[in-house]
Amino acid sequence: MTGTMHVADHQGDTTHTWDTADPRTVQEIEGLFREAQATGRLIYRQTSDGSGEQVRLASWNPEEHTELFVAPRLAGG
Repeated sequence: MTGTMHVADHQGDTTHTWDTADPRTVQEIEGLFREAQATGRLIYRQTSDGSGEQVRLASWNPEEHTELFVAPRLAGG
């Protein structure tokens, strides 16, 4: 099973993919996950009703959460 992680950053939208049959790609996504969380970024997945739901590394299932979106934390001012 494959999945994608879309990362919005200063370079635009970068897409990373993983394949659950290839543990190396899952580890790469876990590394991106850790980095995003450490820098205060938010990770979401789209739910079946079309809304978003925040995902944390502790709850990420690479076979279930196959479409992820990483966004910066925004603050108003």
